[in-house]
Amino acid sequence: MDYELNYKKYYECKYEPGYVLIIQKKGKLIDPAKSWKPAKDGFTIRMEAIYDLEFSDGKRFRSGVIKNITKDSLTISSTMNENCAKYEGIKYEFFTYSLKDIKIARFINDRSLGIFSRKKINEDYEVFALKLNKAKLCPAVLTFPKRNNEVKVCHYYLTDQGYDILFETNGFLDYMQYPVSWQ
Repeated sequence: MDYELNYKKYYECKYEPGYVLIIQKKGKLIDPAKSWKPAKDGFTIRMEAIYDLEFSDGKRFRSGVIKNITKDSLTISSTMNENCAKYEGIKYEFFTYSLKDIKIARFINDRSLGIFSRKKINEDYEVFALKLNKAKLCPAVLTFPKRNNEVKVCHYYLTDQGYDILFETNGFLDYMQYPVSWQ
């Protein structure tokens, strides 16, 4: 109970029923309970996590947070938060797309070299929303002892190795140096 009240001071997110987005090769089956990193057969997109997605109108969101998923659409933010938008010189806003408008998903392979792998979402893939009891991947709220106990809202970001944690400092996005493991 204390954790939940403390969490709400920093971010509003609850693990509740909703949709996740399944992107899988035709004839294959992705299990969202086991899909925590991209695989050759596909991957899962969850609300409140960060993805690098490009859409049919040519817009690319390198650090967009998935704010909502419905049966036939998803809503993504222009970047992680308002501070990041100021730092990037863009407006912080939300865009809603049909599920069929997702054209490319990119996953970072090597941060130091800026190498990405990419999946072109074409006719070889099925894209559909699946209702789950816990559809959101709520951000972690972490205290950084080496930064004067600064508290950060840390979103999960899907990379080629799985989910990493991103956080913002004065508009600049940074990541934890180790991967997230799921039990």
